[in-house]
Amino acid sequence: MPETVDLHLHTDFSDGVTSPEEVLNKVRELNLVAFSICDHDNIDGYFAIKKLLDEDDPELVPGVELSAGAGGEDIHILGYYFDPDSKNLKKALKMFRESRNRRGAEMLNKLKKLGVELSYEEVREIAGNSAIGRPNVADALFRNGYVGSFDEAFVRYIGFHGPAYVPKQNLTPQEAIELIHEAGGIAVLAHPGIAKAGTHIEELIRYGLDGIEAYHPNHSTRLRNSYLKYASRTGILATGGSDYHGREGRYGNIDCMKVPAELWLKLKERHLKNRRGKN
Repeated sequence: MPETVDLHLHTDFSDGVTSPEEVLNKVRELNLVAFSICDHDNIDGYFAIKKLLDEDDPELVPGVELSAGAGGEDIHILGYYFDPDSKNLKKALKMFRESRNRRGAEMLNKLKKLGVELSYEEVREIAGNSAIGRPNVADALFRNGYVGSFDEAFVRYIGFHGPAYVPKQNLTPQEAIELIHEAGGIAVLAHPGIAKAGTHIEELIRYGLDGIEAYHPNHSTRLRNSYLKYASRTGILATGGSDYHGREGRYGNIDCMKVPAELWLKLKERHLKNRRGKN
């Protein structure tokens, strides 16, 4: 069997529902050679797994998924092989966590004005290790019988055009790329095939983008191959992963994309080359 990797996994330290320990156990069972926890604006899940690693475990690649905005659009930038102890990165992530919790409280206030009563304490408990996000509010709406499904919560209340939607405080894509580079990392555009993210690739390359996520559950085979060809033609990196959240209907299961290990090796090679260039 060809060796595979999964470079886009989420834990319950962001909007995933699986603990770091459970994610690690699944990765072990699947015999991956490398994996990366890319929680949203949070690297605590990475540190939690790092403490659990054995000598013969797959390589854990430092990862994060930064929220960025451009022209009202939501663009996500993946960071790999950065220094997890970077002071500026930690400062930025702390700011994000605080702003996410304030945003959660604002959404609850909007819902209250619509006659939907949810307590901040309940939503905070649902969020657990993570900052409050819309999935946590959606869970609370479902648990309290205000909607019949997780998806209905977004359609009726907290989707981008919903009456209780509150925009996120985001970096610009350029700021996200610069933050990752400052921490010694590699910046990759997440799931360019979702929404209009892919239309910004050339602009992001001018800002220093290093790669694009070609393998993703929302990408058709044709689109994936198109991104792989684009990466080969332009010299940028191609990566991929399942975008695993452990939540039904939210992308794929771990290793579902069967991402070839050679893409990870090229990513690692670029990281080592960058590091040698700074020494």
